Amino acid sequence: MSVSREDLLASLCRQRERFAHSIVLTPVDSLPFALADRKHTAFLHGVYLTDKVRDRDAKMDAVIQFAGRDDAARDLATIHALLADAFGGATASLRVLAGLHAQTATFMSLAKAGDSVLLLSEEAGGHFSTRAILERLGLRVSDLPIDYERMCIDRERTLALVDREPPRFVFVDRSEGLRYEDFGFLGALDGPIKIFDASQYVTPIVTHRYASPSSWGFDLTMFSLHKSFPGPQKAGIVSRDDNELWQRLVRGLSTLVSSSHAESSYLVGLSLLRTSWLECYAERIFALALRLETELAQLGIPVVHRRLQGRAEWPATHHVWVRLNDREAAFAAYERLEAINIHTNYRKLPYGLGHGLRLGTTFCSVAGLYHDDAPELASLLAAAITDSEDAGVLRRRVRDLATAARARAILPADEWT
Repeated sequence: MSVSREDLLASLCRQRERFAHSIVLTPVDSLPFALADRKHTAFLHGVYLTDKVRDRDAKMDAVIQFAGRDDAARDLATIHALLADAFGGATASLRVLAGLHAQTATFMSLAKAGDSVLLLSEEAGGHFSTRAILERLGLRVSDLPIDYERMCIDRERTLALVDREPPRFVFVDRSEGLRYEDFGFLGALDGPIKIFDASQYVTPIVTHRYASPSSWGFDLTMFSLHKSFPGPQKAGIVSRDDNELWQRLVRGLSTLVSSSHAESSYLVGLSLLRTSWLECYAERIFALALRLETELAQLGIPVVHRRLQGRAEWPATHHVWVRLNDREAAFAAYERLEAINIHTNYRKLPYGLGHGLRLGTTFCSVAGLYHDDAPELASLLAAAITDSEDAGVLRRRVRDLATAARARAILPADEWT
């Protein structure tokens, strides 16, 4: 295979131009605030750093020690404390690289083959890879019972199952949901180690719009920082208590992950401290999602109404689901939207809803869209989904909307376009 540096640069140039004139409506993409700070951190990108603050004796006892890193080690400890505080926990680590990496490293550190895990299944909004990871590690996995009518977990059946067959772990890895389901009844359980993956909910938790899993009683909360949080490609783990469980996990992470990847950790800390940007972002993602759902419904698009899920007091998420007739119809709609430069997720929706489109407002909210843009955005989505307007005309409308939004971007447009 023959490829040149110029070939790759040309491809990147085309992609950058396309993204600048696209509307990204995928709930797992973010436009990271970190782009505004890389000029400060880039010198650290290839530097090996520890996240352990050591005195002279501890340095001498270490297997290996790198000079000139004491300031960075202290800063990383401060950033970990910031993260723990944001989640209402006692301590935290940013050593892990991504959400699934956090899961794998955590269970490799804490579990042994044959341990039982009560899991939120993919059918109930869990991540589609989690069961395979846990079973590959030799764990026995059973699913939390589902209330299909209300699209949530069946509390009574779950408690009966736990009483009958107490698990070693309870793991809620929530990837899908139109409401932030209250799992406090699981956090209150005595006996099992309780773990929550909050990758889809980081910003509303740290801005106190959602309850933290730590406040529910979950022992560990893990998360990626490049989905609902506009951070770098990175992940974290927060512990509710600085206890023996946490020390076991820290020892495991030290074995499984050799470097703290300091540049990304600094970028997380700098993003956490952009409090006004985070507040603006959190307000935008929810306001736009709620209005977009309403506008699409008024245009006759078959959205799944969040009022049907769970309880009314559960807060809304930034997700919007469009339920289509079958797999072929869903994929055709996805392709028509892609052709006019609107990015969505084609996928099988949970709770037996069949195939459809999963939309989210994370990337586009940083890029400048807000709730007043929902009518035009819904009109574009409806026209493409129903194939009722020329693709060239729709593409120009998408470009106009994306261009107008850039003037209202949270992240200055010249940082990313």
